[in-house]
Amino acid sequence: MIKKVSLLFLLLFILFSKQTLALAHTSLEDSTPKDGEVITEPIRELTLIFGTKVEQNSRINVSNSNGEPVKLGNFVIEEEEMWATFLQPLKNGNYKVDWEIIGTDGHPIEGMFSFSVEVPNDKATVETKSETEEGEPKQVEDNQENTIIKKPKHDVQQSNVPSYIIPSIMGALFVIVAGSFLWLMLRKK
Repeated sequence: MIKKVSLLFLLLFILFSKQTLALAHTSLEDSTPKDGEVITEPIRELTLIFGTKVEQNSRINVSNSNGEPVKLGNFVIEEEEMWATFLQPLKNGNYKVDWEIIGTDGHPIEGMFSFSVEVPNDKATVETKSETEEGEPKQVEDNQENTIIKKPKHDVQQSNVPSYIIPSIMGALFVIVAGSFLWLMLRKK
């Protein structure tokens, strides 16, 4: 009988430990642009939303199809969201986003996704043939470069419960149930 109880405890422990690991780690929940998305408008901002509060030493790297890094402007981390602006609208092509975060549980989590930019030429840059004082053509960027970049608004609520509370409660319940079961088994003898 003791062997059966020990085997049951071992099985429950294995199942419980895998569930605790699943609760402890999180990954990317949403992004703008999304993985595999084809962007047809000039893009000036990248947003990543996670299922946990993101620590301040997290990072984002964006690279083009040649592996060259894309320079980022503002980089902000607020609660479970990270966002960055691009210094210039991205040129047509494929882009890869590598991210690495430290969640509230202290574990590093990393991932990547990719997207493509296919903006028609008339939307990317407006050229005018107006003459400057020297008589040379002048190139004028559209007004998107001078617009104020606003933080996207998301209706995401974050729980104020620390990430270790739920696994701790589950562990305590497991110990209580296992102890009660063992006590009942010993009492029957």
